Amino acid sequence: MTVEAVIYKYGVGNVYSVKSGLEKAGARARVVESLSNMPSMDLLVLPGVGSMPAAMARLEKDLERVMKHIDAGRPVMGICLGLQLMYEASTEFGVTKGLGLLEGVVDKMPVKPLPHIGWSLVERIRRSTLLQGLPERFYAYYVHSYASMDTGRPWVRAFTRLGGIEFTAVVEKPPLYGTQFHPERSGANGLRVLRNLVEIAGGRGG
Repeated sequence: MTVEAVIYKYGVGNVYSVKSGLEKAGARARVVESLSNMPSMDLLVLPGVGSMPAAMARLEKDLERVMKHIDAGRPVMGICLGLQLMYEASTEFGVTKGLGLLEGVVDKMPVKPLPHIGWSLVERIRRSTLLQGLPERFYAYYVHSYASMDTGRPWVRAFTRLGGIEFTAVVEKPPLYGTQFHPERSGANGLRVLRNLVEIAGGRGG
């Protein structure tokens, strides 16, 4: 079975590295700017480009389609901003309401300098299908200024420490999955995450 992955483009950044990564992981991937009239998809990816307010404004018109996908038990993967969109709200540019799929608020990280750009250590704290085959601690690539600092939730599977604070690195609350880091830019470790994701979407994960 070939996994059909759809990458929702709501920002101006290049999402084709995500497409390339998913294809390397074995999926058939395409980038779309609207979910209207979409056939069923195995996996919906919310990528990590754009701002929270602009992304939510774009998602609003497709919200019913997104929720239908989730209600059917099909996986959604949020990358960086895509993960942040899953929370109840973000303080980026004031307060922006999120999708409300995960409890909590995304805040600007109280560290300098921002944005946080580069490789940082991800530390697993709970079992994770998304991280299967990876060591308990591994490096991944980040580009962000906002994150959830609430790492005590049971669906937070890994965190990263930066400037004395901990922030959420990986969430897993099936059918919701997310990474604050960019797996498509994290080399072999990131490719493993994407391969696990494709297996989950194909019903082979877990």
